Amino acid sequence: MTNNNLTEELDDFEQVDDHYAEHLAELDASQDVLSSEDIINEQGVLLCKKGMHINKKTAAHLIQHKLTKPIEDSILLSNSLNNNILFEKLQGIFKTYPDFKTVQDSLGFENDSKQVFLSTPLNSIVIQKLTVINEQMPDQIDKAVFCAWLSVLIAKEMGLDRGLQQEAFLAGLLHDIGFIHLSPDILNKRGALKPEEWRAIQSHVVIGKLMMEKYKDIPSSVTTAVLEHHERCDGSGYPVSKNDATLGVLGQIVAVADSVYSIRTKQFEKHGRNMFDLLPYLQMNSKTYFYDVYKALDSILKRSGLGLSLPKNKDISEWSSNLLLRNKALNQAINSLMDNQVLELTRELSGNKGQSMYKVNLHVQTMINESGLVREELHDWLEHLVKQPDSQAIPELNEIELMLNELHWQLNYAYNSCSDSLEQTKASAEVQFSLREAYNSVGLCLGDLEDKI
Repeated sequence: MTNNNLTEELDDFEQVDDHYAEHLAELDASQDVLSSEDIINEQGVLLCKKGMHINKKTAAHLIQHKLTKPIEDSILLSNSLNNNILFEKLQGIFKTYPDFKTVQDSLGFENDSKQVFLSTPLNSIVIQKLTVINEQMPDQIDKAVFCAWLSVLIAKEMGLDRGLQQEAFLAGLLHDIGFIHLSPDILNKRGALKPEEWRAIQSHVVIGKLMMEKYKDIPSSVTTAVLEHHERCDGSGYPVSKNDATLGVLGQIVAVADSVYSIRTKQFEKHGRNMFDLLPYLQMNSKTYFYDVYKALDSILKRSGLGLSLPKNKDISEWSSNLLLRNKALNQAINSLMDNQVLELTRELSGNKGQSMYKVNLHVQTMINESGLVREELHDWLEHLVKQPDSQAIPELNEIELMLNELHWQLNYAYNSCSDSLEQTKASAEVQFSLREAYNSVGLCLGDLEDKI
């Protein structure tokens, strides 16, 4: 796919400024970052001589100009990452999260993962960018290494050959590499993102794809996976709301790995949960990813040697009361979507953004209805447990909590995504008003939930 065709396919997906030079400048404090050749702008003006340090002043000068070639093609680092260091980082991740190591040991995956990590060739520009990410965004490099590892494990479980396993490794390692070109102010921002910042964050998949397709030694399947790892089979993903008929398998493998890492290291960590607790999440998303990918991870988790992390010494009455309040808030959010006929209104919207909004709302409403969490029987059962606690209910309460966590995330994604997309649709003023009222109501419900999680 050419850059022009990609731009057309993405419709009016917003382009963002390139901030890679700023990240390089920050790296200059810990190692030498030098220009490997004269850096010239499109008008032929010399901006930076060969051998100069890329410091903050130089970077600020460079980002004001369009260069004759990407800056990464004209840079040398004195101390770069390599395959061995990436493998060492994997061992460090295993120490931080022992359940990952338990999974590997239970499935006898140690030798396979070591071979793929140490033998897969890495493009020099890829190495450069991973080195910058390692220095500037350490959490991202850990995520990249984990996703590379789990992507290979899923590919192996699916019976894919060694070549495709190596491509899965690269796709997992590079899936978020576009972040290093975004503004540090957006990446480090705390709190809610503005619509233009939300679009900038989403653009990382496009940036990564466009960057990597320039290098012939990076397989096209890998660059496609980078673009598609936030797409979903039902069309509820981004950047262009593809469906399962137009998606590649590597992107879906990385999509699952990316979600696993985020849930395990963010949501689960503070509650002492492990990878096995992902099963309810996986079951709720059985139609979100390729069925073969879903089944592979399901098999991995069930043979992982792990078990449910059931809470101990937890007040059943208080726990049931909290889940009851959260369930009510989520029901209010979904009722707001249904009462305001959001699904019907978005169904009629034209253009890529309009159809994306429809698919996102359909995904959320379908997931909520299929989860069983809107049943009156569940509400009555939780009320009963508040009054008459029963320790035998712990496994069910645990599963409900995990499902509510996932539904909360899905509603939050729908709220952010659709609030942003609404600004770019050609809907009538009346439809725009109705949808905005509904999304504002959902936002209030989500705000009420924050102190209950």
